Amino acid sequence: MPRFLRALAHPLVRYGVGALALFYGGALILGLMPPLVRLAGPPPDLWFLGYGPARLAGYLEALGAGGRALYRVFLLADLGFAALYGPALAGWLAWLYSRPGPAGWALAAALLDLGEDLLLLADLSAPRPALAVLAGYLTFFKWATLAYAVFALAVGLWTRRR
Repeated sequence: MPRFLRALAHPLVRYGVGALALFYGGALILGLMPPLVRLAGPPPDLWFLGYGPARLAGYLEALGAGGRALYRVFLLADLGFAALYGPALAGWLAWLYSRPGPAGWALAAALLDLGEDLLLLADLSAPRPALAVLAGYLTFFKWATLAYAVFALAVGLWTRRR
């Protein structure tokens, strides 16, 4: 197993960073998500099939100035969440599979999430259709790679248990 995968598979990453990611994600979902949902519905980060400039502009318009400020805080916090869940999930996958493929999907999902958040932050300041389209693609691929990584985790845990 490559050294990088051994480091990810370390119990401190799997359990420690994983527990921190769960706590941080829970705080993000329970603390910042409800006001956004009340203002304009679920944020674009949760639009599994992506979005385009018109849909994103409609969402940002529905938020209003105060809601956009709250959404900026949410996006900044989500940067930290991606930096936690990616390595933690990759650590579990590296431990289960001892090869880079499945762990790479988890890291790819986190990188796509980081890119999505950065593009959405840039679009909050000055809406640009090209950024909205690219962010929409990153959102879709984030969810696709994350679904694969979580499926691989479930299969790995299931087969290891048997």
